[in-house]
Amino acid sequence: MPDADTLAHYRTLVKDTTIDGNTLLSTDYFNHFNEVIMLLSMLGDMPDMLDEIRAWQPKTYKQHFEGSGLGFAALAIDAYDHVPPEYRQPFDRVIAELEATIAEAVVVLEAELGSPEVLGFMASDYWQRLQKLVDRGSAIVHGATEQATLDQDAIDALF
Repeated sequence: MPDADTLAHYRTLVKDTTIDGNTLLSTDYFNHFNEVIMLLSMLGDMPDMLDEIRAWQPKTYKQHFEGSGLGFAALAIDAYDHVPPEYRQPFDRVIAELEATIAEAVVVLEAELGSPEVLGFMASDYWQRLQKLVDRGSAIVHGATEQATLDQDAIDALF
């Protein structure tokens, strides 16, 4: 666990960025997952998008920011090592679930390529599940720690 002085230091540094001053996490990381969500939302009408979904590769939080070109990327990378465990642990669990759900979606959707209606239905189910996970992750970024009990109204209230 980061000491109080270190947390205070980073909380000062992250002002005027998209890094949350309490958790030291940034929702910008979810843009990486939003790419897949967007592709899945189009899959029913454009089955060839499955190739792009297949090609998607997970990136760690730090890898995302290393390639982001954002002005605060170095700070996001450095601050990540100081995220308090009450946020880091649930955040990491959501990321693992996102990655596992995407991997599952590729396998399941490949089996449905011959049936456009089923493909579209299944893709819709997956992108909605992924969006809920992104919403949970965003809630953690903004300070939620008890994800199992948060409903959509509580998530919306954080924003």
